[in-house]
Amino acid sequence: MAKQAEQDPAGSVGAAIRSMTDTTYRQHSDVLYSIHEVSRLVSTLSDRGLGAHGITHAQWWGLMHIYEHEGATQTELAEIFHMGRAAAGKLLERLEAKNWVERRPDANDSRVRRVYLRHEVVPVFRHMTDQGWRLFRSLLEGISDADEQVILAGLRRIKANAER
Repeated sequence: MAKQAEQDPAGSVGAAIRSMTDTTYRQHSDVLYSIHEVSRLVSTLSDRGLGAHGITHAQWWGLMHIYEHEGATQTELAEIFHMGRAAAGKLLERLEAKNWVERRPDANDSRVRRVYLRHEVVPVFRHMTDQGWRLFRSLLEGISDADEQVILAGLRRIKANAER
């Protein structure tokens, strides 16, 4: 059977699958698949660089969102994280155990707790920033500032479409 596919590429499984789509479909597929692959590579390289300093991917990711939304409630962060409240609570517990964040009561509603970064997290952000610069230099090499802005605009549009 394998010999038959080698002799008759038009009869191969790959050819059958390719026949289900046209070039436009494959072009769109290549864009989204490339985004997925780049995301995986960035995560892998980030994890390698941050792991040497005891920072996990989940911790980095959570800290970045907390930094961007400092003072948000646990419920709001769960929505931002795209995870359930319980899972977000577990992540916050791990960050609290390292003294990187704290949950404080809301000034107007004692049932609500807001999440803030602690000063102890500053060295962590220093490591994250250093790792970020290494990734920028490596992964964005050869891409102009103008091209980077075009890529960013396209990615933001894709994200907005996905969140609709």
